[in-house]
Amino acid sequence: MANIEEKKTIKRNKIIDAASALFLDKSFASTAVDDVVKMAGVAKGTFYLYFKDKYDLLDQIVAHKTAEMFGEGVRRLRETPGSERFTLNGKILYMAEYVEDYLAEHRELAALLSRNLSTCFRRFVSGDSEELTAVVSVFTEAFTAEGYTEKQAKMIIYLITETVGSVCCEAVMGTGPFTLEEIRPVLNKAVSNILEAKTDD
Repeated sequence: MANIEEKKTIKRNKIIDAASALFLDKSFASTAVDDVVKMAGVAKGTFYLYFKDKYDLLDQIVAHKTAEMFGEGVRRLRETPGSERFTLNGKILYMAEYVEDYLAEHRELAALLSRNLSTCFRRFVSGDSEELTAVVSVFTEAFTAEGYTEKQAKMIIYLITETVGSVCCEAVMGTGPFTLEEIRPVLNKAVSNILEAKTDD
């Protein structure tokens, strides 16, 4: 039987799932909080226990979905034979390629992430999203173990996240000038160049 915290997580996730579907189907602007709670099957008061308003809901959806994506990527990385011998650069490039594949397969997430990646990273830096912070901290710690400062680590993660995320989302959604297959080799080279850009803090 689910405890109180598990029940809260279930309700929050129901709202997130319902809103995600509605934002994609009707658009964010055309979706009201009433639409979300009706689809989620929860009371309107329950909505405000977890979210300040519709904009906060969108921010939390982006953080939640991104955390899920990165969490799955970390799990797959750890399960890859020989991954314990990967260099830090090798691990980051693995994750960049994983994100590219994931967004290509999950076009609905690319649509949600489009134009919202900066918000997602702000939630990580501020510590507002525990689930996102927990996942991204795996990489922050990997960078600091290699002699980077925490600020340098966050800058590099930010640059890579923004670059890979925005380019992939545009390519997958067909709003960019190149397809994902066309831009991918150049994108991965750009990630490698960012990883070499360690500077004095």
